[in-house]
Amino acid sequence: MFADEIAARRLKTLVEHYMETRKRRHDVVSTSTAETAIREVLPNCPVSGKALDDMIAACAVEHGLGVLFDRSEVTDSVS
Repeated sequence: MFADEIAARRLKTLVEHYMETRKRRHDVVSTSTAETAIREVLPNCPVSGKALDDMIAACAVEHGLGVLFDRSEVTDSVS
């Protein structure tokens, strides 16, 4: 249980950092690109699929960014 909480906190921090980096040069965040970047750093991501898209989108909106939901169904079923 404790390890899950740490992984969830790390994921949230990673998503926040990604948004901070993206907002300097972009107005929109791609959920597919964000997921790819997050999984490079956190391969055993505790969240996947629509839940990860929702987390990315919520954080993007908090940072004033638009969201492009562009993950394909094939990618979704593999995750």
